Amino acid sequence: MEVMDDGYKWRKYGKKAVKNSPNPRNYYKCSRGGCNVKKRIERDRDDRSYVITTYEGVHNHESPYMVYYNNQMPLMAPNALSLQASPPSSSST
Repeated sequence: MEVMDDGYKWRKYGKKAVKNSPNPRNYYKCSRGGCNVKKRIERDRDDRSYVITTYEGVHNHESPYMVYYNNQMPLMAPNALSLQASPPSSSST
C-alpha cells in the first residue's frame, strides 16, 4: 500500500484483517522515542483508490522535515508543481 508522506517518520507494528472489508488495516507508531502518536491506514472497502488514514494523539516534537527546513535556506518542495498559463487554443468553426 502506498503511504502519503505526512512529514513524520513511522514504524509499522501491525497488520490486521478488517471485518466486512477485503483490505487489511496497517498500524504505525511515530518512530521518535517518547512520542506515542499512532496511525492506521486502510483502503476504502468500496473504492480501493481511496486510502483512509486515522491518527491518534499529538506529536510532542516537530516534524523531522520542518527541523531540516528551518536549518537550511528555503528550498522548493520536491513535489511542488509550477503552473504556467497556456496560450489560448484556436479552433476553426
